[in-house]
Amino acid sequence: MSRTLKLTIAYDGTNYAGWQRQINAISIQQVLEDEIDAIVGAHNPLNAAGRTDAGVHAAAQVASITIDHPIPADELLRALNARLKAGDIRIRSIEEMPDRWDARIFSTGKTYRYAIWSGAPPSPFLRHVVWHVPFPLDATRMSHATEALIGEHDFVAFKGRGTDVITTVRRVLAADIVEMNIHTDQPMALSPLPSTALGTGEPVTDGGGKLFRFEISGTGFLRHMVRTVVGTLVDIGRGNMEVDDMRAIIESKDRSRTGQTAPPQGLMLWQVSY
Repeated sequence: MSRTLKLTIAYDGTNYAGWQRQINAISIQQVLEDEIDAIVGAHNPLNAAGRTDAGVHAAAQVASITIDHPIPADELLRALNARLKAGDIRIRSIEEMPDRWDARIFSTGKTYRYAIWSGAPPSPFLRHVVWHVPFPLDATRMSHATEALIGEHDFVAFKGRGTDVITTVRRVLAADIVEMNIHTDQPMALSPLPSTALGTGEPVTDGGGKLFRFEISGTGFLRHMVRTVVGTLVDIGRGNMEVDDMRAIIESKDRSRTGQTAPPQGLMLWQVSY
């Protein structure tokens, strides 16, 4: 008898060509489907709540799968994690769901986070999960600019090229950017250097870098939308754009007015809502 399962998955996307199965590259979907095949003895497609791009990470991606095998969910969880030996993909939970439940169709919203390291080069332990911006950023300016994002708008100016969608109107439920405490919020902080290292008289820990976290929640997002918003926020934080430019760009619907598309490594799918 077939069963529908819900998988909650965390992964470091650094070494993968994104979520979706590719012909000439390794993807998260391919790795998971192949390992599940090896356990249950049949190919079963995984349907994800969202398709992350190459280099993008996830703390709680959700995928659904239908299998015709009696293995209990907790045993499948242990067996699957045991086979994922690289350590950059982990199944956080597997739950039994009603027949025909689909992770994408039943999703009501998503939350993304983007990490920016401003100033001196970041710790080598963080380099693949932050965007290093070697300039000071004004957190207040960036935070004020995020206010323009909230609500229902046509975000066509922030849509990645080469994508076709029925509508570019999206509803953003919440958005903000904050400076994190690099000594308490960093799981891989560097140990301090002696006070003589830079002649400052004080212990040196981060070289003056600052860690910013942008968080945005919405009912849906366009491809590259979050990364293009972040690139625009950085330009505002550097003073290259005005705070009011974020609202003006949305109203203009002009892609050429946005900032650069931020690189993928700072982006993380944080949560999927149902």
